[in-house]
Amino acid sequence: MNKISNSQINKAGEIIRSGAEGEKEKAIEILNQWRYNHMLPLKNIRAIVDNRLRKLNLECTVGQRLKRMTSIIGKINRFPDMAVAKMQDVGGIRIIVPRISDVRKVHDELIKKSKHEVIIPPKDYIEAPKADGYRSLHQVFKYQNEQNEEVNNMRIEVQIRTKLQHAWATSVETLGVIDRVSYKSGYGREENKRFFKIASSLFSIMENSNVMEEYSQYTREDLIRELMQIEREQQILTKLKGLSVLKPSLSLKSSGNIYFVLLLSATDQKAFSIKVIPFDDEEQATLHYDALEKKTRNDPEKSAVLVRSRNLRELKKAYPNYFLDTQHFVKTLEEIIR
Repeated sequence: MNKISNSQINKAGEIIRSGAEGEKEKAIEILNQWRYNHMLPLKNIRAIVDNRLRKLNLECTVGQRLKRMTSIIGKINRFPDMAVAKMQDVGGIRIIVPRISDVRKVHDELIKKSKHEVIIPPKDYIEAPKADGYRSLHQVFKYQNEQNEEVNNMRIEVQIRTKLQHAWATSVETLGVIDRVSYKSGYGREENKRFFKIASSLFSIMENSNVMEEYSQYTREDLIRELMQIEREQQILTKLKGLSVLKPSLSLKSSGNIYFVLLLSATDQKAFSIKVIPFDDEEQATLHYDALEKKTRNDPEKSAVLVRSRNLRELKKAYPNYFLDTQHFVKTLEEIIR
């Protein structure tokens, strides 16, 4: 583990935004090392999360991931005034629970007597949904380890969301995979983005929570009518139902957490394959992921990711978008329409 100073990280970000092409590869190397330095804080905060969740005895799904380099670079370019060293979601933990009341319960438990600095207030996108319809609660922890300067004060983001909020968010990402565009980053067709905003508003009504401001004055019937009109024109639900992904044949028996390197490849507009490679050893997983990410970085048909979960089943629940699974989202919307 190498110490990367905040000034080095911020300078690397400036090079990514406006530096010479010949300098960018070196900048990516610096950002890559900084990203991998998040592994230890991520692992230790995940252990705390697991312990606290066991106390609550809740039905929940947990996953963790390092942010993909393409996503880091995209965020750097989208936010030209951002100090890259303060990026809060390079290491992320995701917790999915049944109800909004469970979100609050989990959050209260995690911030209680925390040995790591709790960044208050949290970003509560359930109380005030994002302008694109995204809903979740994000709590950032600043990792405290004064004996280890390389990782002290690194930020780890914990996302807590309901199953319905999770189905919405991962379906947005799945449509992005199909259309080769990042809807979650604000790109793509306006009609498709409007479809997801309306879906978010309908889900908010189902969960008896705040509707995003743009649609706060709409009735449920108004929302359904507009959603159906967009569906007739864009066939978004039809597209999501028509996906096919070659399921990985992988059997794992483990009570511990496993690192998975995933490689999603597009064979054509509707067919995809996924390769799932499990690792018990963190270093081996990191090395394999690093090599695979470098190989696929400029290939729009392939996407690699490093995640950690208890087993393959929980992995699919935590990251259904990598398996092109939108069943919960589609089924819920169809029931609302009926």
